Amino acid sequence: MGGRWIIQQNTQRLTRVLATFVGVSVPAALVNSGLKYMQKRIKLSFQRRLTHVLHEHYTNHRAYYAASTLGGLTHADQRITEDVEKFAHTVSELYSYTFKPLLDVVLFTRALSRVMGYQRQAALYGYYLVISQVLRATSPPLALMTAQETALGGAFRAAHQRLVANAEEVAVSWRGRCTEQMILNQHLYRLLHHSRLSAFQQFVQQSLDGFFPPHPLVSPRPSRPARPPHPRHPTSPPPPQDYISAMRLLGSTSRAIGDLVLVYKRVTGLAGHTSRVSELLERIRGLASADEDSTVTRLYLRWAGRDSSAGVLEPLPEPQRLEGDTVKFRRVYLSSPDGNLLVRELSFEVVPGRSVLIMGPNGCGKSSLFRVAAGLWPLQAGEVTLPPKGELFYLSQRPYLVSGTLRDQLLYPEPPQAVWDTASGRSRARVEPWMKSLQLGEEELEERLCECLEAVELDYLLIRGRGWNQVQPWNETLSGGEKQRLAMARLLFHRPRYAILDECTSAVSADGEQKLYSECVRAGITMLSIGHRPALREHHSVIVEFDGSGNFEQRTLRSSDKEGLLAAGQQ
Repeated sequence: MGGRWIIQQNTQRLTRVLATFVGVSVPAALVNSGLKYMQKRIKLSFQRRLTHVLHEHYTNHRAYYAASTLGGLTHADQRITEDVEKFAHTVSELYSYTFKPLLDVVLFTRALSRVMGYQRQAALYGYYLVISQVLRATSPPLALMTAQETALGGAFRAAHQRLVANAEEVAVSWRGRCTEQMILNQHLYRLLHHSRLSAFQQFVQQSLDGFFPPHPLVSPRPSRPARPPHPRHPTSPPPPQDYISAMRLLGSTSRAIGDLVLVYKRVTGLAGHTSRVSELLERIRGLASADEDSTVTRLYLRWAGRDSSAGVLEPLPEPQRLEGDTVKFRRVYLSSPDGNLLVRELSFEVVPGRSVLIMGPNGCGKSSLFRVAAGLWPLQAGEVTLPPKGELFYLSQRPYLVSGTLRDQLLYPEPPQAVWDTASGRSRARVEPWMKSLQLGEEELEERLCECLEAVELDYLLIRGRGWNQVQPWNETLSGGEKQRLAMARLLFHRPRYAILDECTSAVSADGEQKLYSECVRAGITMLSIGHRPALREHHSVIVEFDGSGNFEQRTLRSSDKEGLLAAGQQ
């Protein structure tokens, strides 16, 4: 319309057309931006709800341990982060790529009906119906291709993460670089091979899409406009502007229908992401089932490859986990993952004030006892009695340092302060009953924390950094001994009745180790310790020695732990 007024040099009409165009463009721009905004909101809503459900199951009944350590789920980190994000993004795109073309078809069809009626548009719709069936029949398995490509990408990323996690061990091996390069290249070549195959299949599919024109009834603008009979006045030709308007509407309708036909590609891509996410949900729900012991046992035996009780002639006692006032093992059998029997008929009790030290050669089952007691490995035979969870603390050889401040390191497993400040009321209500820091005032809490740091000789961390609120990459900043000392400070702060310690001071010097165990005895913590150094006997009342052939010997050293401090002159 504006071109005619330019040719006629009608400034008034041209200004009116431009004003109308500007008036329509502003709401059109807002609508388009609003559609993109709503698409983003839909994606975030899907991602938030789905990830929240996954987190609820993933952190329940130690499903994360069964997934990562026992092999219950491969690449769980990638599936929960990337796969869920891709699924939510594809779902949100499907809304805009479906409803907008569908609305365009309805509006343009109604507008075209005034010019050419509904019967002549039926040929267009029939053409696309046939073409859609042909394209679906010749389409490659896009859902399977998407799922496989995502899995290969996750394996490639996991190979790099494994190299980063073991960088020091690989670096000290002179020929390790070549081996690791071959491993990474193998994952890369697998991904590239699949990508090339996928690209070829997409090339074939795009060729078919191009062979069947997406807008068959839209022809180039003719130099001489044709004059088809007007539906309202069959004997008189329509005006040229009606013909041009009809061609534009017809082109818009064809494009909208073509977009709807090609939606099948996005649906099949969504099917690939859906299969990954649905498998993730199913596997995590299985790992987080209420029967935690049966889940751990099933995965452990699958990992072991055969029944661990093989070779034992006498009938084994039924496995039982009980709750009581002491730590007690009665007729417990320990086996390694490859099925070898480590200890048979293990029986002893840890009573308050009388700590027990487990000693023996490497591979005799000391750490296996720790994992069975913690519920990480299944109890295959015998009876294990443990106090309530709030009265028992576990420390392994590799301490876990949470992301957060120095204060957060000592308060863990309480949530870090930054997480606590943004937590919902429901989340707070779940952890408030057992948070000891909430039971102390601010000054009393800081005084207690300082005492714990001084007891493990780490008070210099407050001076070296910026007080309790300093945030550092603790795993890189602290040495192995400092990490273990910090974990012992955490133990001293919480002061449980019992603590099970699996070589938790192996990186600390002998003198430092003596001081740490002395502080535990002074704090009234009864320990079930696993260690190698003979000097640890001074801080324990009973010693249980494994001989590595399935037998053990139990000896009493003294009547109470404090007698050892008195004998060493440390009371």
